[in-house]
Order: sequence, then structure tokens, then C-alpha cells
Amino acid sequence: MEDSSLNTQTGHEAHLPHDYYTCKASHAFDQWFACLTVGRQLSSYYRYGKKSDCSKHWKKYKLCMKMKLRSEESGKALMREYREEENKQRMSQPNVLDVWTLRE
Repeated sequence: MEDSSLNTQTGHEAHLPHDYYTCKASHAFDQWFACLTVGRQLSSYYRYGKKSDCSKHWKKYKLCMKMKLRSEESGKALMREYREEENKQRMSQPNVLDVWTLRE
């Protein structure tokens, strides 16, 4: 049974999955470790001509560990900041829509 005090979401947050502001350290560590594997690095060299940057996975692992030391609300605030920064970076990078030019 869920506590009704935890369900006080704004309209913006209502459509998000319930675990959007949570973090599992074991999952984050597994993602970081998988990024470092020889197969993943060779694939990155083949596709992009450079080593895969695994720092974003390490950053998420550190965030998960910080969240364990904080209260639930403080942890959610940390994760909210992390997600916002992640979205800003994703939107600032080139994507498939940049390839096409609009015709008038």
C-alpha cells in the first residue's frame, strides 16, 4: 500500500515512471563496468574511431552512493538536478534531426 504523502506530484511529474527519481547503485556500477569491457571499447573504436567515455556512468554511480547517505527528499532533489543536467547535455548535442534541412 502506498503512502499518500509520497504521491504529491505536480502535473509535470505525474507522467514520469515511479522510479524516475531513484537510483540503484548496483545497476549504475554494472553499467560503468560494462562500458569498460574490451568488447564495448572495440565497438566504440570501430564505430566512432575513439575510446568510449565511461565517465557518465561513473558519475551516476557516485550520485547513487550520495543518495544513500541523504534523506529521501534530498536524494530526489539530487536526482532531479542530475536528470535536468543530463537532458540539457542531450539536447545540446547533435542528433538525427540536425542532418535534415527543412524545405520551404
